[in-house]
Amino acid sequence: MRFEGVEEVWMKLVDVDLRVTGWEKDYVELNPGTERAIKLDFKDGELRVDYKAIWKLKKALKRDRTLEPLELRVPQNLPVSVGMKRGRVYAERVRFKSLAPGECTAELRECIIGELISVASTVKGSVNVLEKASAMVLAGTASLRFERVEGSFDGTAMSGMLEICIPEDGDVSLNVEQNGGVVSLEGVEDGLFEDGKHPLRLVAHNGGVVKVKVCGSDDHDL
Repeated sequence: MRFEGVEEVWMKLVDVDLRVTGWEKDYVELNPGTERAIKLDFKDGELRVDYKAIWKLKKALKRDRTLEPLELRVPQNLPVSVGMKRGRVYAERVRFKSLAPGECTAELRECIIGELISVASTVKGSVNVLEKASAMVLAGTASLRFERVEGSFDGTAMSGMLEICIPEDGDVSLNVEQNGGVVSLEGVEDGLFEDGKHPLRLVAHNGGVVKVKVCGSDDHDL
C-alpha cells in the first residue's frame, strides 16, 4: 500500500510484529501480513492504522496465537505515533512523536524520540534527542544510548528501570533525583554534565531504578 501526501502516521496495534524504517523517499509504504485485520483512515494528511492479529477475528487456540507482521516505511522526518499492546517493534531512523509499548519488546536504531511511555516492556537502542523529549518506565526496562542531544529530556522510572548512556562530550546539564527509588551513576565524575546547554532530568520514584553511564565504544549494542 502506497500513500502520498502523508504528514503524520498514527498506529494502534495489538499482537503485531512491527518493522518500521525511515527512508529517503517522500511517500509512505505500508505492507500488512493480511489486509483482513487492518483498518485505515487517511484524511487531511493523517494516516491512521488500526491493526490486530488475524487470530483475534476468529476463535483460536492459545498455541495458534502468533504476532501479525506489519512493515512500514516512512520519510525520515515524518512524525510517527505508535501505541502497541503485546508484540515487537524494530525501528530504524524513525522520528517517533510518541511510542507507547505495553507488554512488548522494542529495538530502536538511530531514532528520534518525543514521548516514550513503556509499560511492562523491554526497550533498548540508540536515540537522538533533538527537541523536547521524555521517557516514562512503568515496570520493565528501557536502555537508551543517546547519540545526539540537542534538546531537553525528562526521564522517570516508576516501578521499572531506566538506563541512559550519555556521550562523554554531550552538552547536557544532568539533574538526577532519588525520590524513593535507586540511582546509580557509572563513570559520571564530578564536574561532568553540570553546565551543559541541554537539561537532562531523571527521577527514580519508589520502586524505580535510574542508571546513568558514560557511553564508550563498547556500548553500541545497548
